[in-house]
Amino acid sequence: MKKIIKSFAYLFCVIILFNSNSYANNSLNSVVDNIFFKNVISSMVFAPPTVTTPIYYCQNSTAAPLTATPSDPSAVLKWYNSPTGGTQYGSAPTPSTDFPGTTSYYVSETIGGIESTRTKIDVNVFADNGSKILLLRCDPTQIAPADKASSVFFDWTNTPGLPNLYTYSYSVDGAPEIYGNKNDGTNLQVLGLSPGQSVTIKVWHTTYPCDRSEFTCSVPCGTSTVTPDFPAIAPLCYGTSTVPVLGPKSPNNIEGTWSPATVSNTISEIYEFTPDPVLFPCATKQMLSIDVIPLATPTFGTVPTTVCQNATPPTLPSISSNPTPITGTWNPSTVDTSTLGPSDYIFTPSSGECVASATTTVTITVNSNVTPTFTQVPPICSGTALAALPTTSNEGITGAWSPAVNNTATTTYTFTPTTGQCANTTTMTISVTPNVTPTFTAVAPICPGDPLAPLPTTSNNNYTGTWSPALDNMVTTTYTFTPDAGQCATIANLTITVNQLNPPVFTTIPASVCENDVPPILPFNSSDNPSITGTWSPSTVDTSVLGTSDYVFTPDPGQCAITTSVSITVNPSNTLVDFTWTVTEAFSENQVITITASGVGDYLYQLDDGPFQDSPVFEHVSAGYHSVTVEDVTGCSVSLTKSDILVVGYPRFFTPNNDGYNDDWNIFTLENQTGSRIRIFDRYGKFLKEISPNGTGWNGTYNGRPLPATDYWFVVDYPEDGMVKQYKSHFTLKR
Repeated sequence: MKKIIKSFAYLFCVIILFNSNSYANNSLNSVVDNIFFKNVISSMVFAPPTVTTPIYYCQNSTAAPLTATPSDPSAVLKWYNSPTGGTQYGSAPTPSTDFPGTTSYYVSETIGGIESTRTKIDVNVFADNGSKILLLRCDPTQIAPADKASSVFFDWTNTPGLPNLYTYSYSVDGAPEIYGNKNDGTNLQVLGLSPGQSVTIKVWHTTYPCDRSEFTCSVPCGTSTVTPDFPAIAPLCYGTSTVPVLGPKSPNNIEGTWSPATVSNTISEIYEFTPDPVLFPCATKQMLSIDVIPLATPTFGTVPTTVCQNATPPTLPSISSNPTPITGTWNPSTVDTSTLGPSDYIFTPSSGECVASATTTVTITVNSNVTPTFTQVPPICSGTALAALPTTSNEGITGAWSPAVNNTATTTYTFTPTTGQCANTTTMTISVTPNVTPTFTAVAPICPGDPLAPLPTTSNNNYTGTWSPALDNMVTTTYTFTPDAGQCATIANLTITVNQLNPPVFTTIPASVCENDVPPILPFNSSDNPSITGTWSPSTVDTSVLGTSDYVFTPDPGQCAITTSVSITVNPSNTLVDFTWTVTEAFSENQVITITASGVGDYLYQLDDGPFQDSPVFEHVSAGYHSVTVEDVTGCSVSLTKSDILVVGYPRFFTPNNDGYNDDWNIFTLENQTGSRIRIFDRYGKFLKEISPNGTGWNGTYNGRPLPATDYWFVVDYPEDGMVKQYKSHFTLKR
């Protein structure tokens, strides 16, 4: 505004001088003079706004409204499409990027109704041909050792098929850009830097300005890195009026700013110092923690509120038990436990402690000691349930007993009061009486049904009680005696044996005898239990009377035995007179011998040396002579044996190999049957040999030559039952 005022003052003087010489001029000269005057005023008042030109855009990219900086903040910008005249825009225009080409815009500024000249802005829109700057990067490997701490090196890769013609601009730490051209390569080194400084480069192809890339490289700090050394700040008490100031420069002269900028006296905070990035690019941040300690009242967890009279005085600690300990002194400095009642002890914190009050008072009361009492537990019997002893005395003193309660032996228990109750230890003895087993006189065994007297309800050693179950005189039972309560006696058992009634057994008395045999003796003792005695009725056995008779044994009294009857049968003697037999026809497939005994009775039959059997029939008997024995099952008759029972048959094979066994074939069972003859044929009916049953037989030859092993046929004629019979069959020659 001062510039504008000076311009108007100068203009006023010019106008006065000009007008004093122009009264005689004609109107045309006046018009010319006025135009000239306006131009002079316009050029002398102020400069046009400052702009950036040219501006580059790629086709179809997003453009921003144009900007200009007026020479005075109060100036108003005006935008046009031509250097003079033309159309004025209502606001800063936004360039169009629809078509390639250059479009010019103009801007002026107006102050107090006076408008400046117009400034031109060229907007260049280029077609995007697809060209790209490749791999723009920092490449410290191409920096000479002497320049590594003072330069950065950019390189990039050329777009294939395009010439190495590049335009670039770079700025150091945000300073104004420096422009240049690169027509001989794809790299750029910026020298004269300091450690930590950053360089940002923009590169685009000269003939293809849409091909743009941007990258930032920094000079490594290396050993130049430095850390601010602000000293630690001691904790602050909450609300303190003395708050430290965070300075803008560290003791090692690093300048910067703090966040937060001022120290709080109400909350703990971490403060961050950020060095000036331009002045100290290689300086690191520093964190500074400042604790704000809340105001606290000292507490003393180890100081009791009560103590017992004449107990060891508790120590008054010089440091409190707060999370942040508070130091100080006590008055008085020691606790007096000799005087009953409450006493005050005052703690005064040391200077600088964050406390809510200047002093803290702790009251300690000295209590008198008492001996706890308990209701005496009465004596118990061993094993009786014993409840846990009470842990609170009749006076309300709590504590614990030792040892653990024992309901099997008399024990003295010690009660130790819980600490801080001003009570003495005390004892209690609980008497435990051992249990005694009641004794009773044994009851002698009885027989089933014998009278049984009630069991005594008082034992031999004077314990009273009851028995269970109820008496039973039929089976052996164990009875349990349960003593009455309070007698310290255990249960007792008594078994009463009830002997079972057993029938006497007489193993020496036969079940049967033969007629007129010597009578068997009837024993007076049981065979299995000689202690059982008794008498018989009748007393002797009569063997002269055939049939079965019963003899009754009556046990003597008191022997738990029952009356027993024994049956004895008298069998007739010599009933077996003779026996005959029949044999199935000769050469039958199943040869059967049937025996017929003469006499009255039951008999047993034996073939040769085989077992006796009830049946008189023997089947599948082999050929030859056999013996048969018949005997009476009672043994009262003499057995009969006959050995001339013939069964006629023939051998099924023979082996003429001169080993002495079955070397000849014959029907030897017909040797005593005169008039018998045997003819032998081969399988084709050829007659081979005729033999006699009482001869040597056939040796398997024909005309002196051995015949082959095979089957051969025979025809035998033999007498039987008064007539001559004929039988045909075959046998086998084996070699």
